[in-house]
Amino acid sequence: MVDRRMRFKDQGSKGLERGISSPAFFGDKASTTSSMPNASSATEHEFERKTFMKPTCCHYCTEMLWGLKGQGQQCKVCGFVVHDRCSFQQLSLCRHIMNQHNVNPVAHQWSKTTVFKTKKKVFCNTCRKKLSTTNTGVFCEVCKVYVHNACKGSAINDCKDCATYGRQTKDSHHWIEGNLPSGARCNFCNKSCATSDCLSGFRCGWCGLTYHSFCMNQSTSERCNYRDLGDMILPPQAVNYPRHVPLQRDDSPPSEGASTPLTDGGMSLTSPEWVESKVLGHTPVITGEEAHEEEEPIGVSERQCVVMDGHHGVGSSRRSCGRTIHSLSVTKETTTPAVLALVLKMYGIASDPSFFYLVEILESEERVVKESEIIFDLQEGRNSIKLCIRQKKSNSFQKCLEVDNECSGMGSAGSKPVKLVVKSASISVAELVEQSLMAFEITGYNTSDYCLVELSQFVSSEVEERVMSDEECPLQQLENLKEESILASQLQRYALRFRQNLPMTLYMWGLPKDQLRNEEVYTHCAKEKIEQASPGLLTEGLLNMVKIGPAYPTHGGLFIEFHTMDMACKVCAALQESQVKVTLLPSIYPDQLDAEQEVLLVFINERSGGNQGRSLLSGFRRHLNPYQVFNLAEGGPLPGLFAFRKVKRFSVLIGGGDGTFGWVLSSITDIQPLLTCDNPPCALLPLGTGNDLARALKWGPGYTGEKVMDLLNGLRGAETVDFDRWEISFSDQSGAVYRTSVMNNYFGIGLDAAIALDFHNAREENPDKFNSRFKNKKAYFQLGLQKIVRNENAILNPFVTIKVDEGTELLGLPDVEGLSIINIQSWGAGCDAWGSSHLDEGFKPPSYSDGLLEVMGISGMVHMGQIISGMRVGLRLKQAHKVYIGLLAELPVQVDGEAWRQPPGSISIQRCLRQVGVANDIILMM
Repeated sequence: MVDRRMRFKDQGSKGLERGISSPAFFGDKASTTSSMPNASSATEHEFERKTFMKPTCCHYCTEMLWGLKGQGQQCKVCGFVVHDRCSFQQLSLCRHIMNQHNVNPVAHQWSKTTVFKTKKKVFCNTCRKKLSTTNTGVFCEVCKVYVHNACKGSAINDCKDCATYGRQTKDSHHWIEGNLPSGARCNFCNKSCATSDCLSGFRCGWCGLTYHSFCMNQSTSERCNYRDLGDMILPPQAVNYPRHVPLQRDDSPPSEGASTPLTDGGMSLTSPEWVESKVLGHTPVITGEEAHEEEEPIGVSERQCVVMDGHHGVGSSRRSCGRTIHSLSVTKETTTPAVLALVLKMYGIASDPSFFYLVEILESEERVVKESEIIFDLQEGRNSIKLCIRQKKSNSFQKCLEVDNECSGMGSAGSKPVKLVVKSASISVAELVEQSLMAFEITGYNTSDYCLVELSQFVSSEVEERVMSDEECPLQQLENLKEESILASQLQRYALRFRQNLPMTLYMWGLPKDQLRNEEVYTHCAKEKIEQASPGLLTEGLLNMVKIGPAYPTHGGLFIEFHTMDMACKVCAALQESQVKVTLLPSIYPDQLDAEQEVLLVFINERSGGNQGRSLLSGFRRHLNPYQVFNLAEGGPLPGLFAFRKVKRFSVLIGGGDGTFGWVLSSITDIQPLLTCDNPPCALLPLGTGNDLARALKWGPGYTGEKVMDLLNGLRGAETVDFDRWEISFSDQSGAVYRTSVMNNYFGIGLDAAIALDFHNAREENPDKFNSRFKNKKAYFQLGLQKIVRNENAILNPFVTIKVDEGTELLGLPDVEGLSIINIQSWGAGCDAWGSSHLDEGFKPPSYSDGLLEVMGISGMVHMGQIISGMRVGLRLKQAHKVYIGLLAELPVQVDGEAWRQPPGSISIQRCLRQVGVANDIILMM
């Protein structure tokens, strides 16, 4: 028998990526001898025979549909296409049924709007149609679900659940349908399962297992082991994070006789402008006839019918924001019950149509549409017919409320949701909690130790999690919600959860770095901002539930720890509305990690490498847990390091230039007292211009588009080594130290610093012109030529003195225009400026871990050009453990590419600490 793990590695070497597409659920296994109605009822598809005018493939077996007329069947709701013979098989559930099976909704993290111009065809996971170059769409950065812009409002909230602490006890697969990478092979039959003809096949978003649709029910892998990345991934059960910042609710029922204006953006829903913008224009129909491509014009025997959900329709409320307006074509033979049944499935409302009715929207009133009426005859003389769905009110109150068990395996009844029969609308949360505990057979409990959590889903692909108070009445809230949106009420979820005060930390950043220099001032500033955003929060006896600090004035930020998640979410939402820069950090629980597991913490500077940083950020979030991947543009390295402070073993991958690498290393030094992991190893993914440190550590001259999986696999064979870091102290003429910096690569005075300073000033004036590595190098070359033509450089000898180690004698300097103090063997974007003939002159071989610095001189601009071209080496002056420099005039200086003009004074350089790092075959250790 072939080992599947080894087979996956072979596929991985061919570039198999992880985490594509959207989860699907499966119905009960259908018999191959069942009749057609029974076959489709297993998955609730609304199949109808259709003649396809273009080559079309079956979404189950991926084979072509042959014939001239009526080649196959297509679901009128989700667009699923099958052969007649395949309609009897175990198909994926229809979209409106998947909504009901989605007991744990997780919102997608949509990318920016994109035009998909790649050679590989991708398909929308909502309407199943192709995203062509003429259609704009988005994709989820976590699970890589693709949707049209118009379909985003109808997408199911079924993203990977990456934070399940207290809600999940084992690792489970997250199956995603379609858009499999080229070269993917079925884990069951070992045949190719990738197709570019339709949306077919399944894949686990965590471990990358792939299956044919028809092999899916043969899968024997019940537990996901994250495949080759299991030792790097932060498992979901070790992370706690809120689904969404909660809203302030108004649970009062609407007053009698109150009417809500049926408007959208100031336009009446019956106006011709609204019809043109919503129906005939930019909002396509989510049906089997969806118009993402040019459709044949509707004939005179058909009319367009627009059906809205709930009382507010497409109003400005958040629940209906971003909603897709569904429409369909009706003929004179189309009955009212048929329209109602189909539209309910379009909206994903899987309930008996007899519980609903249609309302006709007129200019100034509404009218109930009778079942005997013909929809085609309504509102004659208008371009479209406008209707609305309403739910009937029952005289006898007896309803079922479904409650999920999120108590980490407690109870002998299992963790499947239970339906509670509720006979009174005034039943409270406390009573529902007691009934739920009995239904789940949780014994020896105290009711006050449990709570009911409300999970609200919004049509704009948002999910809100809220702990309900014991006095609330969920049934009354549901009845009020139906008036606003029937779909929102159908998507409402409730879960029983053990009441525990899980702390949550907030990071406030963007504070002044120079004016606020002590922790007390930072604490006072944070209290003021919280009081302004949430008046009375810190004066209502809740101050003991908030811990402000520690603060980091040099980074311009501080941490605020809350004893409960609800309070942290409310304060975070209030501060964000007040335009305060805050980041809510994930809570990581090390007891959920394996003892030998070394989790990878990833930092990406999205501003580095043109657009490479942004694409890598999305790639790492898809392959790993997104809560272990941090964007340095959102608060810097401190939030990620603070979140990992209790993790015993972790390593760090830094995507950026040499300056970014030094920034993260300095942050590790600052937060080291809080870290449980002593000296975490750090790897560098070069995204900068010169990338000298990456070259010295054998990570290469720069990122050139390698796949994320290859980058992660490259970390496994890395070797751990020591790396010297040097502290540079700048003093004024009186000897007082007023500035310190940490050097990793080199320190320059004069010529090279002047070019770096000119480059920095030019980039500050026109940042758009410096968005790629090639343009940056071109700018450096042009600035160097200007120095040669203008002959602006001066000899440094009269203005600079140098002493090394503990000696008192000054180092003799030849006539030089630049001085460089070097720690690594790469200088000026990959040049070996020190050279290899050092042994003949009595020098030791240079190394970044020998505790020695190389002092080198540059005679002029022509000499620098010869060094960069490899024709000559620098003027080797000295190797020393300490270097003392005296400046007698203002001169340009630079530390690892950061340049400025330094006034007269003194400069001392000495080794401060040894830093951990990782290289390709080398790991840098502190």
